[in-house]
Amino acid sequence: MAQSNPNAAVRAANGFAGTTHILEVSNVSVVTTEAACLEAQNEGFVVVAVEGTSTGDHIAVQGAGATPSITGTTVVATFNA
Repeated sequence: MAQSNPNAAVRAANGFAGTTHILEVSNVSVVTTEAACLEAQNEGFVVVAVEGTSTGDHIAVQGAGATPSITGTTVVATFNA
């Protein structure tokens, strides 16, 4: 849960449950966003958000314990609970 921050100080916090990884779809000519989401699910991740379907768009995944390695994507951020 994200922390309440009444004085606007910067604090690390995670509004998502568990560990969340944000992946950028690096190249849709290599893999479609739909295929990347399917691969993530097959590897035990839950896809919790999809920004869009173009190169440079992002997918948020949770679960599976390890850092994801999904074809045609790059991990750009990880939020730990």
